[in-house]
Amino acid sequence: VSPHAVRRLAAAAPLPVPWPAEAREELIRLLGAGEPAVAVWEALQAEGIVTRLLPDWERVHCRPQRNPVHTWTVDRHLVETAVRAASLTRRVSRPDLLLISALLHDLGKGWPGDHSVVGETIARDTAARVGFGAEDTRVVATVVRHHLLLVDTATRRDLDDPATVAAVAGRVRDLTTLELLHALTEADALATGPAAWSAWRADLVADLVRRVAAVLAGEPARRPGP
Repeated sequence: VSPHAVRRLAAAAPLPVPWPAEAREELIRLLGAGEPAVAVWEALQAEGIVTRLLPDWERVHCRPQRNPVHTWTVDRHLVETAVRAASLTRRVSRPDLLLISALLHDLGKGWPGDHSVVGETIARDTAARVGFGAEDTRVVATVVRHHLLLVDTATRRDLDDPATVAAVAGRVRDLTTLELLHALTEADALATGPAAWSAWRADLVADLVRRVAAVLAGEPARRPGP
């Protein structure tokens, strides 16, 4: 994006709320561009365009992370997560929901309390603002609320316990949300830092996803035999 184009965007009239479909599609196209999106996003942020379009972004702009495992500030981590998610869009049936969830998943860190719980409300409001319909907005809010569910469960719980798998299935509720959570889990970890993702974690998460998918498809969760 040229400096002239950025200045022209900065001078443009505010978008109506909810956004027109064309504006939403432009945002998704930018997020889906992968690595080149970072420089564009930084240019838009420098002109105040990002916080004008997404007011909640101001609370995480340049905000440091509490956990030292993170490489980036909160806002840059969100953009980097979208970059990683862009390479995973072929794994999901709704790439647009994956990309917007990646961009929004840690916005709750700008407020006190559990950032996943706070973030669910922010994600719901923001998805509606951007122009997603009611059902898509629900899915995005659910993905943000549970964006740590898969990795936390896979690495801290007994996956051979049917109750563990059933509990995850009860929170996820459908296969579309499950595949979005699976892709976001990987993108989030890859954008966090080198210590956050490994073949071991990936295998555990994939195992959990397979088990949850089976339950959501109507198969009972079973404990393996001796």
